[in-house]
Amino acid sequence: MKEASLSKLDDKGVFTIINVQKVERKVGKEIIFEIDLETEEEFEGIKKFYTSRKMIIAKFFDNGNPTTLCQDIQKGKKYRVKIITQKFGNGKEDYDIAKS
Repeated sequence: MKEASLSKLDDKGVFTIINVQKVERKVGKEIIFEIDLETEEEFEGIKKFYTSRKMIIAKFFDNGNPTTLCQDIQKGKKYRVKIITQKFGNGKEDYDIAKS
């Protein structure tokens, strides 16, 4: 099945997360933590998305442990969300995920 970056959904509106998993990927000598999300809806033939955005990962995992939200999703609860852009006082922006 095809996968895409979660950033592809930043202008797609609301979607439903039905599965979430933590993944460790080795990039060169570094290990990067990502999460894989599966959506109920299909976007351009894709239902599986990945991200390494720290703000989004923090919604689902706290110091490597699943949050209550993550545990609820893994038990079968669906979570309706949308991608939002967070702006910081220092002028930087980052993507976050918000309940719809």
